[in-house]
Amino acid sequence: MAQDHYLAMMRKIAPDLTEEMVRRAMILERISALQPVGRRQLAQRLHLPEREIRNTAAILQDLGYVVMNASGMSLSPRADEILDSAKAFSKEMSGLNELEKKLEALLPVDRVVIVSGNADTDPQVLTDAGRTCAAKLRTILQNGNTLAVTGGRSVAAVVRNLQSLSPMNVMVVPARGGLGHSVELQANTLAEETAARLGGHYRLIHLPDHLDSQAMQEMLKLPEISEVIEFLQRADIILHGIGKAPETMRERRLDRQTQAMLNQKGARGECFGAYFDLDGQCLLKSSGIGVDLARLKPTCKMIAVAAGAEKSEAVLSVMRHGRHAMLVTDEGAANGMLRLLQN
Repeated sequence: MAQDHYLAMMRKIAPDLTEEMVRRAMILERISALQPVGRRQLAQRLHLPEREIRNTAAILQDLGYVVMNASGMSLSPRADEILDSAKAFSKEMSGLNELEKKLEALLPVDRVVIVSGNADTDPQVLTDAGRTCAAKLRTILQNGNTLAVTGGRSVAAVVRNLQSLSPMNVMVVPARGGLGHSVELQANTLAEETAARLGGHYRLIHLPDHLDSQAMQEMLKLPEISEVIEFLQRADIILHGIGKAPETMRERRLDRQTQAMLNQKGARGECFGAYFDLDGQCLLKSSGIGVDLARLKPTCKMIAVAAGAEKSEAVLSVMRHGRHAMLVTDEGAANGMLRLLQN
């Protein structure tokens, strides 16, 4: 019997048992992500009564999958035997797999990966999205690849969850110049940290993102700048975040006339300094130093990461603009995008 038919049968003939299995699988998955974690924190994270967490954790402890001590709950080595299956079961029963398939059918993206929750109301969800994206990126990245990264909180969440058991021969470059604030979230900083975590190499762009055309042409003549741009345009993978247009207009200090024009034309999302409307039309290209999407090689894999229901329109606008290999997002943004697409 096919897996989906089996799960449908479980829902019909044993809904009470199915609910308990889903709860146990969810608790195992969350302990894995947050360990060591206390019962109260886990209850808040899963929006369940603490009594239910206590009872289920006690059962899982008796089965040998959970260890409890003064620092909180952790998984035992035995839990490794069932953890992947528990994660898959929890995701299937929560409907996230079906939601992923619907978005893949409606958007020009090869793979949509959705984590549960809404980053707008639970900051831990962005960490979950970053951890999930980091794991997916690690399976795609190969020795000899060039990886370009943008800045921002979403990409930072990915970078800080990257792991490599052995050094990788990868080149990491920033996809944008500097913006002059929040240094820890800028592309240069995250490119250097990515290389350190992977054991690879990196090059940086020591220039502000905004330069007039004449100054930019002069800067591009410098060998240390032209080398990075060449690496960037030959990138095998580009990892980027997505910004809400109104916020990034203010952050990038666009002049009032340009902001008014973008608002009038319905700008919703931003990436790489370019702005897009809900149909995916580019309203304004970046004039700064960074990746030129038109010059990327055809085999370059674009990976986007963004979370939060309030980013639904922004993510949809960028996804509709061009093909992506992967989108990693959360339940809040995914449901928002599906409503927009169906309407």
